[in-house]
Amino acid sequence: MFKRSVTAFLIMVFLMPPIFAAEHKARKTNKFIWRQQTNDVFKVGEQLEFNIRWKFIVVGYATMSVKNIEKVQGRNCYHIVTEARTAAFFDNFFKVRDVNESWIDTKSFCSLKFRQQLSEGKYKNKETLVFDQAKQKYSVLETKKTGDIPLWVQDVLSSLYYLRSQRLSEGNTFNIDANSGGKSWPLTVKVLRKEKVNVPAGSFECFVVEPNIREGAGVFQAKGSLNVWLTDDNKKTPVKMRSKIAIGSINADLKTKRE
Repeated sequence: MFKRSVTAFLIMVFLMPPIFAAEHKARKTNKFIWRQQTNDVFKVGEQLEFNIRWKFIVVGYATMSVKNIEKVQGRNCYHIVTEARTAAFFDNFFKVRDVNESWIDTKSFCSLKFRQQLSEGKYKNKETLVFDQAKQKYSVLETKKTGDIPLWVQDVLSSLYYLRSQRLSEGNTFNIDANSGGKSWPLTVKVLRKEKVNVPAGSFECFVVEPNIREGAGVFQAKGSLNVWLTDDNKKTPVKMRSKIAIGSINADLKTKRE
C-alpha cells in the first residue's frame, strides 16, 4: 500500500493530467493567428529541486528544469524537463525513474510537443505527442494515433509554466482545456488563499491553488486532492505540492532553486 501511494504521488505531481491552462474557444479562420503572451517569470537555466516526503521520511526526489530553446514546427520553444525518482532505500521495493519533456512555444505559451518516459518497477513506457495548434489535432508518434484538441491546449508541464505567467489573486478561477495521453481534461483551478510556507529552500509567502474537475465533465472523475503553493511574487515559483492519500499526505518541498 505504501509503495503504491508514493509512486502514485510521484505520478500525480509530475505526470498527472494537466491542472493549469487558460480556456479559449476555437476560431475558424483562413489564416491561423498565434496569440501573444509575455514571459518575465522564468528563463533558460532555471532548475527547481524537490524532496518527496511522507510525514518526515524523504521517499524520493524530483527536478523541474528549463533546459534550452529548441525549434519545433519551425517555432522557438522552451524545452522543459522534469525527472522523478525514488530514494535509494525505496528503490529496493519499487524503483521509479520517470522523465517528462515539454516544448512550449515562447510566444503563445501553448504546447507543441510532449514526451513521457516512464520506468516504474517492471512497467516501462514511452509516448511522444505532437500538438498541431493551427489544425487543432494531436498525433502520437509511437502509435500514429491522432485526434482533436482544444485551441491552445496545454500538456502536463506547459500548463504549470503558463499559469506562472498569469496574474493571480485570491478567489480567481482558471478554466482548463488540456491534454494528457491523447485525452483532453476539463478542469478548473481555484486560487484559494495566501499563506506563508516553510520548505528546505526557505520561507515564502504563497498563493495556494487547487485543481478540480469542471462541472459536467462527464466521464472524468476526481481522484484525491492536490494543492500547490506558488510564491506571491513575479516568479510564482512552485515551492510546495501536497496530495492527500489514504494514509495521510505526500508532499513535494522545494529544496533548491537555480537560475
